[in-house]
Amino acid sequence: MTTATPLLEPSSPAQVPAPRGRAWVKVLLTLGCLTMAAMWGYYFFIASDRGVYQLQDTTWRAKAGPICVAASTQREALADTSGGYITNPTQEQMLQRADIVDQATDILEQMLTEIVAIPVDNDDDRSRLQVFEENYRIVIADRRRYTAGLREFKLQPYTETVVAGGPVSNVVLDFTAGVKGNDVPECSPPGELGGDVQA
Repeated sequence: MTTATPLLEPSSPAQVPAPRGRAWVKVLLTLGCLTMAAMWGYYFFIASDRGVYQLQDTTWRAKAGPICVAASTQREALADTSGGYITNPTQEQMLQRADIVDQATDILEQMLTEIVAIPVDNDDDRSRLQVFEENYRIVIADRRRYTAGLREFKLQPYTETVVAGGPVSNVVLDFTAGVKGNDVPECSPPGELGGDVQA
């Protein structure tokens, strides 16, 4: 006569030891979800839709636009520099290009001086204009450095100073024509040296 082997009863859930470390994972996941929810809530319901460089005083752009348009017209009246980098220029061509670029830069510099002199009605906007001017003056200095090289008959492409991980003109473009900028694309740095850029 065989005796039946008693079946083992399954352990009740209370008897199964909880895996170690599981509680802190749940806490971390919960905190992560709450943080993400708070960020999205802030973005959609609290954060301003004003850009970092966007001026609160909207009268500035109305006054700056015509100044920049006039400067663009003056630059366009100069000899064409849109041909980009000259592969094998003569010394005479290098000097001619330097003269044209310097004339265009003179116009830009005067434009910049005029538009940053336009009064705004609050300190935040004055700070934004100061950052804009500082970065635009770097663009101007880069252009002067380029023409100085041409006058020394150094055949090298136009390069821009790197600011915040990219060409300095990116900062200026964020101010003038970015998605949350000031809607004055005519005040942006011109692209006549664009074929020469190596940031």
